[in-house]
Amino acid sequence: MGNESLYDIILPLAIADVYTYRTPSIPLQGGRDVIGCRVLVPLGKKSIIGIIYRKHEGELPASVKVRDVLQIVDESPIITAEQLKLWEWLSSYYMCTLGEVMAAALPSEIIDDNYSAATTQYIQLSPAYLAKEAQEQLLGELKRAKKQEQLVRDFLRLAQNYQVERRILLEQSGVSGAILRTLIDKGIFIEEERSISRLRQYIGEIQMPHALDNQQSRAIAEIRESWQEKNVSLLHGVTSSGKTEVYIHLIEEVLQQGKQVLYLVPEIALTTQLTDRLQAVFGDRLVVYHSKFSNAERVEIYNNIRAKNQEPRTKTGKVILGARSAIFLPFSDLGLIIVDEEHEPSYKQQDPAPRYHARSAAIMMAQWYGAKVLLGTATPSIESYHNALNGKYGLVEMTERFQGLQLPHITLIDLQRQYHRKEMYGHFADPLVDRIREELAKGKQVILFQNRRGYAPFLQCPSCGEVPKCPNCDVSMTYHKANRTLVCHCCGHSTSAPKHCPKCKTEYRTQGFGTERLEEEIQGLFPEARVLRMDLDSTRKKDAYQTIIDRFAKHEVDILIGTQMVTKGLHFNDVSLVAVLQADSLLNQPDFRSYEHAFQMLEQVSGRAGRTGSQGEVMIQTFDPKNSLYQHLIEHDYQGLYAEQIAERKAFGFPPFHRMIMLTLKHRDIGRLDIASSLLQQRLQQAFGSRVSGVLVPSVARTQNMYVRQIRLTIEVTANIARAKEVVREQSRWVQQQTQCKGVVILPDVDPM
Repeated sequence: MGNESLYDIILPLAIADVYTYRTPSIPLQGGRDVIGCRVLVPLGKKSIIGIIYRKHEGELPASVKVRDVLQIVDESPIITAEQLKLWEWLSSYYMCTLGEVMAAALPSEIIDDNYSAATTQYIQLSPAYLAKEAQEQLLGELKRAKKQEQLVRDFLRLAQNYQVERRILLEQSGVSGAILRTLIDKGIFIEEERSISRLRQYIGEIQMPHALDNQQSRAIAEIRESWQEKNVSLLHGVTSSGKTEVYIHLIEEVLQQGKQVLYLVPEIALTTQLTDRLQAVFGDRLVVYHSKFSNAERVEIYNNIRAKNQEPRTKTGKVILGARSAIFLPFSDLGLIIVDEEHEPSYKQQDPAPRYHARSAAIMMAQWYGAKVLLGTATPSIESYHNALNGKYGLVEMTERFQGLQLPHITLIDLQRQYHRKEMYGHFADPLVDRIREELAKGKQVILFQNRRGYAPFLQCPSCGEVPKCPNCDVSMTYHKANRTLVCHCCGHSTSAPKHCPKCKTEYRTQGFGTERLEEEIQGLFPEARVLRMDLDSTRKKDAYQTIIDRFAKHEVDILIGTQMVTKGLHFNDVSLVAVLQADSLLNQPDFRSYEHAFQMLEQVSGRAGRTGSQGEVMIQTFDPKNSLYQHLIEHDYQGLYAEQIAERKAFGFPPFHRMIMLTLKHRDIGRLDIASSLLQQRLQQAFGSRVSGVLVPSVARTQNMYVRQIRLTIEVTANIARAKEVVREQSRWVQQQTQCKGVVILPDVDPM
């Protein structure tokens, strides 16, 4: 069989290989480039949209029946060569399929080819009435039809270039649509449907970037110098040192070269304040992209960025601000990638595949585009700081706050002592209550941090110890008092909260506390204070982040209670006090990164205090005030923490000295799962020896009615990681093919967080 018209097609499915189809129509289309175009192809008895990946190489067996492409959807490629390189790298490095990458990379309306532009009706004045004399004559003729005359006069008042949106005309005039229809029928007005943007346009004034202080100017000079030799530079600047202004000046330099900038942030919440700040400088050259947008909005942004027929200075999509999914956009001339808060675990996708890390992907992308990368943070990841100290990345440090402001003073509250002395109100130690009262009396604002949402982690019977658990997962259900429900934070299952234990009929009691309970307690302590909560439950709507942050920034709220959303990069002028209610919960996690993550989160949330004016205060409630982590925190001593952590990791063989692959196995039948887990562990151990752990039972051993087991593979950084992954794939496939292991799901996670 000749292969001159055979092409390999990526389908958005978790299938190991690409499918080959015949495309007889392509040679007849002027030899245009079709790699990256969408095609409609048959699959079984259905049809599906795929992406043309490459021309098929080699001969297919005569027994293989190749089916024809049904339709080429696009006139030109919607996927660039650089995007396909990214897809290939993600698939290879993170051990997933190209189809899984495609499904994650493209908005569903692109994959399904069901996008339609937003439209609205416009009203135009007939050409016969464009002259002023003709308009005066028309108004005279309508003297007896008062409502028609009024509508024409309102049109002339509202119209620009003799056209106005139909909705605005009717709203402003108060005249009915029937009157408008009469004027259209008379030929006075013309109605036309037009495509419009779903995206908000910036209408404010454009400002120049702020002047830099000496530290910022020096940082920019050092970054430029580091880029002479290295593509990646780490900007380690303490909280409120002015890193964002450094970014803005570097962005402007890249824009002057006619190139694009990708500005990554770890949380959608961070885009809220940054959007205002960046739009003031870059106007409509800034585009925001994240998962809270509708599919149609994301398609419009995608299309705007890939459009090449607009002038460089007016084209939208020059600066793209987004969360991790923004790496999948179709850049054409990318010059700079900024990864802000580069240490954040939320840059790592967990489920579904591809389980990629946006920071790693950004560094790879930069190589293909010839772009530079700037990693910015006050608390670098251990891996990034290690790379910087060892010369792989450039390193630039900003050790002082902007305008000489002091770093916040940190006070530890010994909860053991407070409970012993009975100096507690609910979950608030008396010294903290006193300090909140003082700051509110000064007209200042307070942030309370508790990294658990809901009212209480669980309900428990005081007589028999019964705890309501999720029927689908091996976890207790979180109590939400506002609507009296129990919610599983693993699978989302919810049910009405029972009042009494079904076993012994004793009334349940709440155990522990979350943000909802703190909100109730703080309102009891300070009934006059305006309190707001920011967590996943209160920010489900599209504009909820914006609303909460705007209200707090405008000082319409006195106390903001939140989960880790409040720890990252937000700037509020009047926050003088930050309190951490249960810091120890961050340390006591079964993870070798727990101290690193705890320090990062606590240092970041402390950085919200005292960003203007006088020194801020941070109060941390803990049962373990002598813990070395808290001592590093009090002194804002990142280097001390790094020295401790890097020594431990080297001793125990953790990253950055070794690479890790975590294999998660799932099945509804625990017996079948245990057989498969044991079999896979034995075969991997034969190949890798002591680098393979035993079969691990995770803390949540059942989710969504699937039992879970894990196997960890630890490999030296000097080893052939590609060959190791291939062995893992081979052994996983072999296990899944065994009769006693049928249906067992094996999910690889490379560089797990």
